[in-house]
Amino acid sequence: MQSYKTKSLFSRFKLGLASQCSQTKGRIIIATIIVLLCFIAGIIVCASTPSFFPADEYILDFSGVKSGFGAFFSRGFSITVIMSITFVFSLTFWTFPLSILVIGFRGYLLGFNICVLCANFGLSGLLDAVLIVLPCQLCMLFAFVLYFAFISKACQNCKRFGNSGGGRLKLFFTFLLVLMILNLIETLLLVIFSSKVILVI
Repeated sequence: MQSYKTKSLFSRFKLGLASQCSQTKGRIIIATIIVLLCFIAGIIVCASTPSFFPADEYILDFSGVKSGFGAFFSRGFSITVIMSITFVFSLTFWTFPLSILVIGFRGYLLGFNICVLCANFGLSGLLDAVLIVLPCQLCMLFAFVLYFAFISKACQNCKRFGNSGGGRLKLFFTFLLVLMILNLIETLLLVIFSSKVILVI
């Protein structure tokens, strides 16, 4: 009985997600393109100015549980702030494009961070970037893109049809939970492998 309820809940979740993606396909595509361009821009900027960022002054060593917890809560705070800003900017037509740029800036920082890791730590930096930072952060960026598309659509529907804000709050906390889980996974991997990173984003 419990298994049936779990499968039913998962099926409803998949149907809801598919429906939301279908309704916001254009926003998802545009936001994804912008984020990818910002990611590439971060790599290009870092590669063209290799001495611009003094990496040795900003090394974050994940060789201890204490440092891992600190990074987890720092990233958690950053995630909450970005989600809140995206929510506020999605409320009006004039600030709507700014919410994409906020997420795009996170993509820029990721590209910059990856490049700095590879340039300053050689093979170990490359492995940390490719095996841990890049996969986890790309999943986070995709979750942010979906959150932007869904929340902006929900805000638009609220203004058009006068719906309550309960659906928007549900979206906010659902994506916050997803992003925190990804944040925890990345933090655990960084601590387990005693990795070093430059930026906490």
